[in-house]
Amino acid sequence: MAKVQNRRRQGKLASVVTTPTRPVQGEICAICGVRTASTKDHVPPKAIFPKPRPHLITVPACFECNNSASDFDDLFKVYLSLHAAENNDIARKLFSEKTVRTLQRNQRLLDKIKSESSRVAIVNKSGDLESRMGVLWDSYAHDRVIERTIRGLYYHHSGHPIPSNCILQVQWLHGVPDEIIPMLPILKEHTIGENQVVYKYVIYENDPRHSLWIFEFYGAHWASGHTSPVQF
Repeated sequence: MAKVQNRRRQGKLASVVTTPTRPVQGEICAICGVRTASTKDHVPPKAIFPKPRPHLITVPACFECNNSASDFDDLFKVYLSLHAAENNDIARKLFSEKTVRTLQRNQRLLDKIKSESSRVAIVNKSGDLESRMGVLWDSYAHDRVIERTIRGLYYHHSGHPIPSNCILQVQWLHGVPDEIIPMLPILKEHTIGENQVVYKYVIYENDPRHSLWIFEFYGAHWASGHTSPVQF
């Protein structure tokens, strides 16, 4: 993400909502936007951070939204750490301290990962081609975690849930798409921990139904999402 931050802004774009709000227990749920909150949820999920954890963002959440998320968070943690363990010490700590224990408890998940893994050719940091073991992500769990994270962060930065007349679409990325590069100068950037999670976002002030989000996890995985009005 950093390598494209200095690209020149192209075209006239809307301004950004940047005022954060502190979640207060008892407000509307940031995730569903319907039920009353009775607890708080971490966005991104705290499962992907080994201890000692950095300062994490929390938002008000209802019991149903918070309680239904733990399995997806666990799966996201496993697959993320498998992909990121070679990147830095914190990612290796996440794998050794949390993922290994999860796989020891969940033989079915371990067998699934083994059956869906295969050797792939990649270009390493030196520019050389080498063979590594590739692991197929659980795409459903991945998208649910990214969706919930966007919903929570939208609330955190705007002070209200994503409008009910919006759709939220999530994308898997291999890097920053070319079509997004011209928009990077207007995206506000936040870093959690020691670059464990970096995200950029814009919520359009003239129509907050439109927003764009880009995530980088441990320098090894990228995802994005955007909200837009429902088309009737």
